[in-house]
Amino acid sequence: MELRDLRYFVAVAQHRNFSRAAEALYLSQPSLSQAIKKLENELGVALFARTHHLVELTDAGAAFLREARAVLAQAAVAADTARQVGNGTIGQLRIGFIDSAALRIMPELVRRYRTAHPQVRLAFVELSTAQQIAALKADEIDVGIARGPVWDPELAGTRVAIEELFVALAATHPLADRPSIALGELRDELFVLYPPTKGAGLHDEVLRLAHGAGFEPAVAQEVDQLPMICGLAASGAGVAIVPDAARVIAIAGLRYVRLDPPASIERWGLWREGAKLPAIRAFVEVARSMDDVAKRSTPVLAGRE
Repeated sequence: MELRDLRYFVAVAQHRNFSRAAEALYLSQPSLSQAIKKLENELGVALFARTHHLVELTDAGAAFLREARAVLAQAAVAADTARQVGNGTIGQLRIGFIDSAALRIMPELVRRYRTAHPQVRLAFVELSTAQQIAALKADEIDVGIARGPVWDPELAGTRVAIEELFVALAATHPLADRPSIALGELRDELFVLYPPTKGAGLHDEVLRLAHGAGFEPAVAQEVDQLPMICGLAASGAGVAIVPDAARVIAIAGLRYVRLDPPASIERWGLWREGAKLPAIRAFVEVARSMDDVAKRSTPVLAGRE
């Protein structure tokens, strides 16, 4: 028995006439009659009581009609579900993200994605860039929002944002009211940094910028949470270099001052090279829309120069 047989049966039951049912099904009447007879032989019961002009359901046929309609309805649901999964409109997406991305990038990215794909379930996990790379390769997450660029032959990626860096410092600091600060002016300051094991990207970028300004930063404290970094800066425990997203953290006695010359870091969306899950492809398209530069240029692929 096939779904086609059930459709033929339901059509005859609805029209109560083989000719009209055959016309609706774009079949010849003999072909339809033969299909129904075959179905009755397979079931071992008569489904219709035939007259010269109409056919009526037998008791067995009436019972079979209820179940046939239920099966066809469920088959339609299954087909629709498969289509939606196939085009990425339903399913689940596991997203890794660095903590600073949660403050500005993730809310906008998730808003855009949910608007386009409201039935996809999203699962979130905060991970460092290095942890995201490992999780992607282990198939523990589907996509990641990390510090970039990332060059890895097993991964692909696209830039989703460029974040300017700011100096976070206490409002009582002598430089707090300046419109901008040259990094060299901070050579004698204590710094509050991410530990290299957590925020390695920003940690290394601060060291790179300091070395470019001709000094090795003295570390007062290493903290693995951006709000705490800002809180320590507000307390006067040290200065910190933080991404633009940190400025949503409003703490009494804290100031954010631009660097001169400006410095920035990139945020990338990452996924496994060759990933075929439609929900991933849909997320990638949304991620690319986040960066104006990405709209005007060919997306950069991780692992490819």
